[in-house]
Amino acid sequence: MNNTTRSLLLLLSLFLVYFSQTNLVVSARRDRDFPHGHRGKLTPYTPGPFSDLEITDSDEKGLSVGSPVMKQIPYPAEEKKEGGRAICVQDVDATRPAVWNQILRLDHYVGKVSKLKECKNYYVGAKEDGTVQIKTKMVIGVLPGYQYENYYNHHYSAADNSMTWQLDYDKTNDFDDVAGHWHVAKHPTKPDSCRVFYACDVTFKQALPKSIVNIISKSALKQATGWVKKESERNRDNVIPKEFLPESVGEL
Repeated sequence: MNNTTRSLLLLLSLFLVYFSQTNLVVSARRDRDFPHGHRGKLTPYTPGPFSDLEITDSDEKGLSVGSPVMKQIPYPAEEKKEGGRAICVQDVDATRPAVWNQILRLDHYVGKVSKLKECKNYYVGAKEDGTVQIKTKMVIGVLPGYQYENYYNHHYSAADNSMTWQLDYDKTNDFDDVAGHWHVAKHPTKPDSCRVFYACDVTFKQALPKSIVNIISKSALKQATGWVKKESERNRDNVIPKEFLPESVGEL
């Protein structure tokens, strides 16, 4: 075990101990049909490519051998924060429809996403702008008896090859706020492959040490693109499920 691995395990252990001693993660039942308390603090992502992102020659080398690449783009100016928003980039040896088949079928995430105990859509409907709205309940287990329960409001834009999301603020969530973005682009050189971009910002109701948040965030981003890559490459013939196409989608 190298020093980097030891440091990571130590930080993860501190993270779990911290959660076990706070009220951030609870197993008690709540009435979730109360408004969240605010209508969003994080700046939402805009569907489409990450225009401020540069893929270097060094990045291309890593991507070409199947490794995920972590990048940053500046925080929105209105957030007045230093640093940037973390993004994970992953090349996938499968077509864009095969990748979207994995991302959009949120009802099938359990067993693919680490620590995910429950994932169920409670609303799917087409919007006038051509996007599809998907509202999903997710429960993540952290320690025995401790879990996060959150409700997400996704918007899939086929025209932009993107899905963005925030919390469903009409529900009571355990996270303070979330802003996320999947974007699936054509691969720059391989016609039957694609390049996946994933970002997800999370804030908690009680402050956590920044070093722990950064490590957990990067680990989660890599895990997300990793399972999408694995499942998409195992099911290259999959297509976008018709229930998520704007012309055929109906309310659940």
